[in-house]
Amino acid sequence: MDDRIRLDELNTLLVDTYESVLRVEEKSLKHVGGGDLSIAEFHTLECIGDGQDNRRTVGEIAEALDVTVPTVTVCVNKLVKKGYVTKTRSEKDARVAIIELTREGRKMNRLHRYFHEQMILAVEDEFSDEEMEILIRCLRKLNGFFEEKA
Repeated sequence: MDDRIRLDELNTLLVDTYESVLRVEEKSLKHVGGGDLSIAEFHTLECIGDGQDNRRTVGEIAEALDVTVPTVTVCVNKLVKKGYVTKTRSEKDARVAIIELTREGRKMNRLHRYFHEQMILAVEDEFSDEEMEILIRCLRKLNGFFEEKA
C-alpha cells in the first residue's frame, strides 16, 4: 500500500472512529432518558461523580476536563437549571463554588458509566483474545503519542 494512501486511511479511521463513538454514545444515552443532556454535560457529570462524595469545585472540574473555568461555569449553570447538580459556596472561601450531583445527576452518571461498560463488552465480543491484546497495545501507544502532543 502506498504511504499516502495508508496515511489517508489512518486519518479517516481515527476521525471516523472518534465520531462514531460519540454518535453511538449520544444516541444510546438519549434512548435511556438523558435526552436533555449533551455529551459534554454527561462528561461533566462523570467528572463530578469521580470527585470525593460526588462533588468537586469548578476549578477541579476545569482541570480534570482540560477546559477553562468559564466553560465549566456555563456547563454547570445549565446542569443546575436541569436539576442534575447543585452549586453552593464553600464555607471556607466564598469565591469557591462546590458542585455536587443531585439524585438525578447520580442516576445519569450511572447510566453513562453503564453505557461505557456495555460498549466495551460489545467491542470485546468482536475480537479474539490475541486481537484484543494487539488493540490495547496499539491504543496505549497511540494515546501516549497524543498525550505527549497535548
